[in-house]
Amino acid sequence: MHWPLFSFIASLLLALSASAVTIPVTSGTVVLDLDPVALGNLNYGTDPNIRALILEEFFRGDEDRNRTYDQILSQHIVPNFTEIPAQCLKCEINGTSVTNLNDPRPGPQRHRVPSTFTYDPANVTGTASGVIGLTGITRYIGDFTGGFVLGDFDIRYNLSATEYPYPNRGWVFVNNYAFIGVPAFETANVTVTASSGKLVVEGDLTMSYELDLYFFPGDWGKKIGTFRLETPTAAVMPPRMPLLTQTGGGMRIDLTGKGNACYQLQYSTDLLNWHSIGTKVTGREQLIQWNDNGPPLTPSAPSGSRFYRLIED
Repeated sequence: MHWPLFSFIASLLLALSASAVTIPVTSGTVVLDLDPVALGNLNYGTDPNIRALILEEFFRGDEDRNRTYDQILSQHIVPNFTEIPAQCLKCEINGTSVTNLNDPRPGPQRHRVPSTFTYDPANVTGTASGVIGLTGITRYIGDFTGGFVLGDFDIRYNLSATEYPYPNRGWVFVNNYAFIGVPAFETANVTVTASSGKLVVEGDLTMSYELDLYFFPGDWGKKIGTFRLETPTAAVMPPRMPLLTQTGGGMRIDLTGKGNACYQLQYSTDLLNWHSIGTKVTGREQLIQWNDNGPPLTPSAPSGSRFYRLIED
């Protein structure tokens, strides 16, 4: 007489357990598109002729992993202290373990962190737990001596109420270089998409309460760029073919970009010497258009033989 009730309860428990899916995040990328004008206009320094923050180095992948704390501060990929483009800064999502190279001295060391983040795709923000560790370091110059470094980030959904003021801030990029555990960027206007095992989180990057408190007074919440997280690592797919269209005296190049792929358009007149047109652009699964009408992107309008190529990263 009790078997029907037992069978019903067992079926209910089975259904409930089947509906709760936990997916770990252990691979993928996060692309930062920073706004150099917004960074330059932050409230720091006393010389009005020197911008507050100027990006001069970005260490990614092995450029990051194979350097110690001191080497990040002192070494250059781009010679001298030269401003570099602030778009398409691609950080890798760490796995469940990382190795940090230490300097042979006491004091601060590297602090890249492993990923411990899990989520249920049916309710990402309601079930988000742990952190998403990143590999990638940004270094800035400005109206100060030496460099200002932000990196070794981890991404968290909401902060611990026992560790931070204002814990319920949504997605937060926490800095772990030098100032360990200090939120660097908050986010706004965020969209979250979870489907078929793939998670995409994208939105605006804004200055954190802590950076406002310690370095940039009055800049809490100021937008300084955008971000796009995609996990897991996308499968390698053949390049998508661009479409070239003549537009009067110019040329338009159209391409539907891949998620976190970065694209650099280049042109040549002899297929030997190539020149970049603009800066890198993030795919975002959207239509990307380049218009070559001459200055300021290229020295002159297209004429004679002009060839184009797209470099996908």
